[in-house]
Amino acid sequence: MKNNKKYALLMFLLISFMIFSQAVNVGAQAQTTEVNINHRIEESFKPEIANINIEVWSQKEDLETAYSNTTNRMNSTIEALNEFEDLTYTTTTFSVNQRFIEENKKRVKYYEVSTMIKIETENLKKLGNIIERVVAVGGTNIKGISYGLKSPEKAKNKVIQKGIEEIKDKANIIKESLDKVSYRIVKLDVNDNYSIYNYNYNMMRSDIMSAQESLPVPNISPQDVNINVNFSVKIELK
Repeated sequence: MKNNKKYALLMFLLISFMIFSQAVNVGAQAQTTEVNINHRIEESFKPEIANINIEVWSQKEDLETAYSNTTNRMNSTIEALNEFEDLTYTTTTFSVNQRFIEENKKRVKYYEVSTMIKIETENLKKLGNIIERVVAVGGTNIKGISYGLKSPEKAKNKVIQKGIEEIKDKANIIKESLDKVSYRIVKLDVNDNYSIYNYNYNMMRSDIMSAQESLPVPNISPQDVNINVNFSVKIELK
């Protein structure tokens, strides 16, 4: 009888030890590891729209003359822009300022009259022609050209989707390297940037009205629009 009790006690201890060992092994396998992943992706897209900022400017000692010169040039510029299709424009500023210039050891007061016209067009093949016409009829300064997309958010989403797939590939490599069974993303930060390229086409300010004759057409080659996305990810591996 005593032997039976000893045998039963021994079996109980043995089974308990086996269960405990299995629990420890399972716990060890289930131990989680956290890994931070930083990932960056950049994609280029062909530009679909362009913005051109034009200044029409005049400086004279007489306010009326300066005002009339700028207004006439502005009206001529707008008439020239109306010749193009797929083009819109807005007047963003119109300013009148006094400026004192040293001449023969005297401070002479001049009046500066300036207006800014913002042009938006989808006709990228005609950018050089637009610039030629604006300069020919009296545009005094082209501040720059910027390129963009019609639906930048859709393009951003495509880049984000591709970036997440690349992150999954990285996570799988890390999982296999650490002999883990699975992983899950516990934190994801996304920072996207819509990079607009500016092409400066600057001219010297000139107060001489152009003769409205044809000028050489500059060959403008639009640059791609870049969208880059930065990811900060934390994954949990088991």
